[in-house]
Amino acid sequence: MRFCSRICIVIFLLCLTNTVSYAGGKKTQLFADLSTGLNIYRYDWDKETCVLYVAEISRKEPTLHFEVGLANSQVLGKETVRSIAQRHTQKGDRHVVVAVNGGFGVLGDMRGYGGVLESLHIQDGELITQPTDTDACFGVTDNGAFLSTPVQMKATIQIGSHSLDIGCINQRRLDGCKVILYTPRLGDSTHTNRRRGKEIILSGLSLPLTPNYTHSYSVKTVSNDGNTKIHKDSAILWISSQVKDPSVSLFKAGAKGKINVSLTPPEWNKVKHAIGGRLRLLKNGKINQMLVEMHNKEKKHVPGKRNQVLNLSHEPRTALAYNTDTLFLVVADGRQPKYSTGLTLYELADILIELGASEAINLDGGSSSTFVVNDEVINKPSGNREREVLNAVLITKDVE
Repeated sequence: MRFCSRICIVIFLLCLTNTVSYAGGKKTQLFADLSTGLNIYRYDWDKETCVLYVAEISRKEPTLHFEVGLANSQVLGKETVRSIAQRHTQKGDRHVVVAVNGGFGVLGDMRGYGGVLESLHIQDGELITQPTDTDACFGVTDNGAFLSTPVQMKATIQIGSHSLDIGCINQRRLDGCKVILYTPRLGDSTHTNRRRGKEIILSGLSLPLTPNYTHSYSVKTVSNDGNTKIHKDSAILWISSQVKDPSVSLFKAGAKGKINVSLTPPEWNKVKHAIGGRLRLLKNGKINQMLVEMHNKEKKHVPGKRNQVLNLSHEPRTALAYNTDTLFLVVADGRQPKYSTGLTLYELADILIELGASEAINLDGGSSSTFVVNDEVINKPSGNREREVLNAVLITKDVE
């Protein structure tokens, strides 16, 4: 009976797959009946030894949605892609059908900042972290429009007649930001050092923070101790001791002012979900010129070889791409010579063009590259385990 069962399973799986030769490789269809408007396949690239997993999502299918998920529902902390997807599905209104790892940040502890994002994350209309690589961001507005134009944040805090620029939202002070706004989305406390600056506890704000935000505040207290606890109904402004602006002395208990936050171009203020990566791969159907130049200058291209220059190294990769009809989520396995060696960023961009994409950004790669379908990891992450990541891209389906 056990042998017969195995035969039946094999026959069933063969019925679900369909292998087709393609110009640059071979496509093997997977999960054929998972959802209308969703096409998932394994792509064996025949120019070199590399296996990719691809999800093509129709932009015209009303039951499928682009969303993002934050690990542990806060910035500080890590979680597997599968766990993020499962937790999101448990909300009940939508089921996660496909999920891949998201943006970049701190995976190690780094003095309490393990899990902190260093790229854009907007979730359900809440601005959680600001754009860093401003050219490698992707967002979807509340009416379903796709945005991948360069985006920047403009944020200020007014006190009296003075205005101070806010450089970062929920970031490490070590990342060069001298004025940081911490919201409850960061975690329990700021993890700052008392010798490096002061912290102003702000009350009276309406949270969550959004991409287009204006609200008055009142200074509750001012602390020089560092690592201030973050309460759910307040935010904390950290000002580096290097800032010599005269407005700093005006932040005293009882003082009042206003916070202004906006994104440009203005259409980004209508974004419901967004994610940031590092490096734009494709723009208007053309590969990033920097990648082209690096590829052409390479003296000797050795398939599968790793390189100290990460753009030229064959690594596991994750990308988000799209054209006028389709959104693509792509994961390339790597660091497994007999199975898949990975791709350079130029090769990844070139394959995305083969698949039909015209716009694309690079997401976190390496051991983080993970492709989940219906709560199962279907690729082979390097390191032979599913790594905990910072956030994830989710394709959700309406629950019938």
